[in-house]
Amino acid sequence: MKKLVIVLMLLLTPALAQSLQVSLGSPFGINAGVRLPLIPFLLDGRAYAGLNFLSSGGTSFGGGVDALVNIPLTDVYAGAGLFFGSGDALSLINRGTAGARGVIGTYLNLGLPLVGIFVEAHPIFYFQPSPAFGLGGSIGVNIGF
Repeated sequence: MKKLVIVLMLLLTPALAQSLQVSLGSPFGINAGVRLPLIPFLLDGRAYAGLNFLSSGGTSFGGGVDALVNIPLTDVYAGAGLFFGSGDALSLINRGTAGARGVIGTYLNLGLPLVGIFVEAHPIFYFQPSPAFGLGGSIGVNIGF
């Protein structure tokens, strides 16, 4: 019975675990959020809020959500999400306040316990103020617990 409980705990722990993420880059400059496994080892959800000091109308705030699919046996993940802000989001080519973005990212193998460094690229489609495309990216730290 003890072994069964241990195996169940090991299988269910990733589904219940959370991590904090802090990144620098798109969409809002300085972003902080929570990453939560929705389907263990396959699908993660992320909610974040950000602060952009470089917005054309002054400082802007924003946030969004992403669904991220982990590619098995690799440190690569991909997904999509939505974001909305009180001012411009950061990206190359265009600027906007609301949109959808793709996410392609990977963890860098540094061997640190409970800490991961990640790099992401974000193709972006802006809904507001006018439909446009952009390209963003970010680098960040993932702290698991």
